[in-house]
Amino acid sequence: MNKTLIYSGLGLAIVIGGSYTYFSSNNDKAEAVSTQDGHKVSQDESDNTEKVVVHKVSQAELVEAAKNFQEIESDVKGDDLFYYGMITMALQKLEFKGEENFSIPNTPDSIKRIQFDRANLQYFKNKAVELKASEPYQKILDKWLNGDFSNFENDYLTIRNIKGDPSQPSESPVLKVRTVEEEQKYIEHFFGNEGLQINKRDWL
Repeated sequence: MNKTLIYSGLGLAIVIGGSYTYFSSNNDKAEAVSTQDGHKVSQDESDNTEKVVVHKVSQAELVEAAKNFQEIESDVKGDDLFYYGMITMALQKLEFKGEENFSIPNTPDSIKRIQFDRANLQYFKNKAVELKASEPYQKILDKWLNGDFSNFENDYLTIRNIKGDPSQPSESPVLKVRTVEEEQKYIEHFFGNEGLQINKRDWL
């Protein structure tokens, strides 16, 4: 993807708020050191214990995840990495006002999307620890990695408002949180069957 397509992503700012530079991924991916430990969460219900196995993100997956954020890491510094990257991933779970067929008004269709999956989130969490990212980013990343997507629009607005002007509050551009079915259609549209399989493995 050339720089023209990358910077065409600026149009996204009109809808989701804040100045929006574009992104891709990081070639110093090997830095994504601490992989998320796969673990089992047990729930006691009388004699039955239901075990949910959480996918363990491998180093190879972190290397691939790094590629998604290379361009943004070369274009922005510090906490801006988390601002732009997390907003971009959140597009999978949110429908915006005026959106049609996943096309956001005043936003070029050529903009690359980043899947909301465990590898991308874990890569970001590793970076947040490494770069000592601000607390709101770290708290939301932890929440998402734990599979907690409650009040997701709130999470998005918290991130968006970090760079906003508190003296000039703006209306939320979010129409609604996507249903599971709508999110799966989004994933299939941008990431194909492989993306659907990743989503099923990670969250369903």
